[in-house]
Amino acid sequence: MESINAQKIIDKIEQGDATWIYEHFSEAFQEITSFEQLEYLLENYNAIRGVNDLYRHLHINRHDEYIWFDRQMFTGASITLNKYQEIVGMALLPIKYSKNPKVSKQSYTIPIKTSCLVYGGGDNELINYHYRYKQQRHAIDLVQVKEGCTYSGDPNHCENYYSYNKEIVAPANGVVEEIVDGIPDCVPGELDTVHPEGNYIIIKHGRHEYSMIAHIKPASFKIEQGDTVFRGQHIANVGNSGNTPEPHIHFQVMNDKYSQSTQTLKIKFQNKIAPVKGDIVNYTGDQIFIKEHAIASFIKSLRSDFTHLFKG
Repeated sequence: MESINAQKIIDKIEQGDATWIYEHFSEAFQEITSFEQLEYLLENYNAIRGVNDLYRHLHINRHDEYIWFDRQMFTGASITLNKYQEIVGMALLPIKYSKNPKVSKQSYTIPIKTSCLVYGGGDNELINYHYRYKQQRHAIDLVQVKEGCTYSGDPNHCENYYSYNKEIVAPANGVVEEIVDGIPDCVPGELDTVHPEGNYIIIKHGRHEYSMIAHIKPASFKIEQGDTVFRGQHIANVGNSGNTPEPHIHFQVMNDKYSQSTQTLKIKFQNKIAPVKGDIVNYTGDQIFIKEHAIASFIKSLRSDFTHLFKG
């Protein structure tokens, strides 16, 4: 088996070597991606990119993801390899930013007291797959990881995921505006696109400021609509309901309670942190600590210019 490293990959991308790259696609990835599409993507990317630097190498569930940005942050690249060192995910993107994003007035903690990995979060689409949708743009996704894995045993059972059934806590004081319950958990890897948020809670924290936590375990809510909740209070448990590849927490703050038409706010966290994909965040009372550049992240459903859904 040929050994592949980050430098070899980015060299082949910058050289526009479509033949080498395509030969290293998995068979399933080749089935959904034509050689001509790859050539076109490489040509357009190399026409606008600057000098690339490796941003992060993320390893979990026997997969490796390499992320690069050019030094002007105009473009970004991401490659995901499986345990056989086959390419199973790829994105080459121009980087777009929101100008002067609105920031929450309240300060928040993460809605879980367990140390978690941020596997979706940040101010561009390459590190935050929510970013292209205004109603989710500043959302973050949190998952628990142990020894480089998000689960132990059979990955087809929710109970085998470390995040599953963990306590969800209120991220700030507020009043429960809405609860949706009764949607069953999905088998990991099977997505409920009819109910994308799954079971969720919306909490009002002030005028034009609401938080939403989604993909909650059915029948796990500890509070009711209209209840006052306090930061750190146990309100529900992590589930796998809705459009989610595995048990995790989806957390966002928004300017109204209608999640399908709202605009998200950039979350102002305690300690003025700004967690992004690959960071480890820890809840400690009213404070959050962040471990920068953690070598751990994985997205089972990687949205890119090429889309490929796979299990670890």
